[in-house]
Amino acid sequence: MRQPWQPSQPRQPGPPLAAFWCERVVYESFDPDSGADISRCSMPTPAEAIHAIRLDVRALMDMLAPIERERALSWTGHGGSVGAVAALHRGEPCGFSLSSEGRWVEWTVRPYLVFDVHHTSLLPRASLRN
Repeated sequence: MRQPWQPSQPRQPGPPLAAFWCERVVYESFDPDSGADISRCSMPTPAEAIHAIRLDVRALMDMLAPIERERALSWTGHGGSVGAVAALHRGEPCGFSLSSEGRWVEWTVRPYLVFDVHHTSLLPRASLRN
């Protein structure tokens, strides 16, 4: 068995793959200059990216005003998120936002390219001083 610190056999870089950059920004008030809490992650598929947002939105349900709760239910359970998945499959960004207890919460997802580059190709060459 190969030790984890030993490089694996060189391989040819593959074509770029799409991944999905997810951000959640929570503004402390409706003032755009208010403090914000930002969370970020990367997901491998559109469905997983939107699923993460749906879970986040559902966690806020009890704190939402009735109109925002209806918007959240519509987006998470009645097809709004299906359109977001479709947009990501087309290479388009998508998002959703809610107000909750005086805060503004925004979720965004953007596709980006991931390049398969072997880690040893990133190392400097040792024999450049000859």
